[in-house]
Amino acid sequence: MRAGVISDTHGRLETAVKILNKIKSLDLVLHAGDFYRDGRLLAEILNVPVHAVAGNCDWERNGPEEEVLVLEGKKVFLTHGHLYQVHFSLQKLLYRALELQVDVVVFGHTHDRYCQVHEGILFFNPGSVYAPRGKHGPGGGLLIIEGGEVSSSFL
Repeated sequence: MRAGVISDTHGRLETAVKILNKIKSLDLVLHAGDFYRDGRLLAEILNVPVHAVAGNCDWERNGPEEEVLVLEGKKVFLTHGHLYQVHFSLQKLLYRALELQVDVVVFGHTHDRYCQVHEGILFFNPGSVYAPRGKHGPGGGLLIIEGGEVSSSFL
């Protein structure tokens, strides 16, 4: 299972498509919010399933704010992160992940890349397509779930 991970597209679909097209044999896309509708459009453009959540800039709130998926036997928690104040700490997000008993948390909101394991759970933020922070430009990520193992990388 090869999942493209993207967040904070804010309507920058052309850039998002360029990033995701770097992935060979893409099975699906996880869109961690801001803008939820971009996820639906990416599904049409890339012709792959897209799971998307709404973020703090999705004023219409026409999508879920979080979703738990089972991918190749691994539980993945997809959220934007604003509900858990991820700008300040990952503590609330960690508590929610432990409550849900997930293996992976995919989030956005900070516009900054992040990949760390906390209490056995992989926390993965692909950064931002629009207005990235830190020393990296616009980007995304890749989760590979194979043989009961999860690996991640930034694009």
